[in-house]
Amino acid sequence: MTRRTLLALCASPLAAQQGGLRDDTFSDLPVDRWLTHSDEAHIRWNSHISEPRLSTHQRLIVSLTAEVDGAELSKRRGKGRFLILAQVTDARGTIWQGHLEIALDRMEEGLKSNNVDFTILMFALPGDYEIALAIWDDATSEHSVRRHHLHVSPLRNDPLPAAWQGLPAVEFIPVLEPPEKWYLPSIEGRLSLAASAHEPHCIDLVVNLTASAPLAGSTQAQTRIFEVLLPAAKVFSQVNWGSSPFGFTLLDLSRNRVVYQQEEMGPVDWSRAGASLKDVNAGTIDAHALEQQWLTANFFVSEIRRRIRSAASQRKGKPPVVIVLSSAFRFAEVQTLQPVDHDLPYAAKVFYIRYQPLPRLLIPALGSGVPPRRADYRIEDQLAPLLKPLEPRIFEIATQDELRKALAAILSEISRM
Repeated sequence: MTRRTLLALCASPLAAQQGGLRDDTFSDLPVDRWLTHSDEAHIRWNSHISEPRLSTHQRLIVSLTAEVDGAELSKRRGKGRFLILAQVTDARGTIWQGHLEIALDRMEEGLKSNNVDFTILMFALPGDYEIALAIWDDATSEHSVRRHHLHVSPLRNDPLPAAWQGLPAVEFIPVLEPPEKWYLPSIEGRLSLAASAHEPHCIDLVVNLTASAPLAGSTQAQTRIFEVLLPAAKVFSQVNWGSSPFGFTLLDLSRNRVVYQQEEMGPVDWSRAGASLKDVNAGTIDAHALEQQWLTANFFVSEIRRRIRSAASQRKGKPPVVIVLSSAFRFAEVQTLQPVDHDLPYAAKVFYIRYQPLPRLLIPALGSGVPPRRADYRIEDQLAPLLKPLEPRIFEIATQDELRKALAAILSEISRM
């Protein structure tokens, strides 16, 4: 049995990552000698480097994992610190360093029968890297090192081949608590994305953070929505829209309210937007909100209509752009679905990115005799009919590759306006 543990990454400021990253902890240890000598302690552990994959932040992500025998940690419990150190070297010899630090006096009991995974996550650009993972017990000075070669391939047929220009080759990802873990405020690398229309158009990103009625009350479902939609929203917030003003709105349809809104004010203030998320709680809803749920469709329509009319009044003759980002959504109450009225003075270009999670394979308990089954959470979406008069272009997404293709198509279409 393995317990998976992610601990806060301890390293120098992330701003230093473009030209490498040096960790002061390494200067106190003879890591270079460890890498060239075989005088290792007999600590039972393993190391694993994952295959690179496209993350929710539209960057390639790799996990560096040290799997330590629980008995090794148990016998060291209460005696100093246990460190996991990572050193990544690219083909040009640039080095990035970071470490995890575990206070053994805080280590929980009962680890003898479990292996424990300690994982460092990092973004990486395509290329070749040498990775050294080391463990060290500062009470006994015992240490051990594992070396790996990592090849990161470019995406095949990448629809956004220039998106990673200017990013550091390696960027360690700090382990954060929600909501920061979903939008990574300390990551300074920005995607290189642009969509400059021939003439300025108001551009609004409207994100529905609410779980559909069949999943209402499920903290797991709400968390999954945050994990997918908030990084996608951050990706859109990094786009250079040229001279077009950009508005950003987070909606909570369970309470018919705007969670956060920022209109034409430059870059999205993610510290404020993130702070507003603490009130979006799938597990609780007050009586007044329950009474108002039959008005949810009207609330959504009114929010879309208001943005279109406001933008059209500011820039006469220039159709505004509305990008709706949501999971497939079904209302809690039977409602009269009155779509957005389509009067020509307020015509708009609408894109709807609709997330539908892939079916999951449920594995029953060993020896139960029950065969595995697929859990399909596909939901009949009721937001699309509300937008139908505006002739939205709908993108159905379930994977990060599909989101990347949708993003490329939207940026291309706006650039032609």
